[in-house]
Amino acid sequence: MSAPVGAFAGFWSRLSPRERNLITALVVVFFVVGVGVLFMMRSDSFTASEERINDLRRGIQLTQTRGVAYQERKEEKSRRESMISSDPVVFTVLLEEASKAALEDKTTRQEEEKPAIELGGRLIKRLISFELRSVSMEELIKFIQALENQAGHVVLTERLKIRSPSAVEDRLNVEVDLATYEMSADTAAEEESAP
Repeated sequence: MSAPVGAFAGFWSRLSPRERNLITALVVVFFVVGVGVLFMMRSDSFTASEERINDLRRGIQLTQTRGVAYQERKEEKSRRESMISSDPVVFTVLLEEASKAALEDKTTRQEEEKPAIELGGRLIKRLISFELRSVSMEELIKFIQALENQAGHVVLTERLKIRSPSAVEDRLNVEVDLATYEMSADTAAEEESAP
């Protein structure tokens, strides 16, 4: 350790080694306590800031889950669910009506209804696969529109595979997977009985 300089040198040289060690320990303790107090004050500031942030988050969450926006989303969900019928679609009748409306003398072939799939949340998905042979593009479009525009039911074309038997003709062979969505009947009865 280098020798102290100036007025401090006279003071420091008059102290015994034991006093010097005690003063050094006192300065170190003061420094440690000062740094500890600064960290505690900073910690309190962080805690207060974190509490303010949590209060703001709770307020935003309440706005989103109990406010006007939440009520609007809830009503929109109810409107969408009310569009889904609880009455199952009879695929054979549906295909026959669409064939009469859009196809002149052609009918569907190889109709295969697949097992219903429970999607959860009271929703059931039903599928049917069928084929159309030698149809024009206009007939196909009218046929698909007649199928999908069923009042009171959600009917969607899930898969459409179009092949042309020759490059010269405009007649198409089409494979179609048609899906319908409906609410389960027992849940629909519960909803109607609820006020």
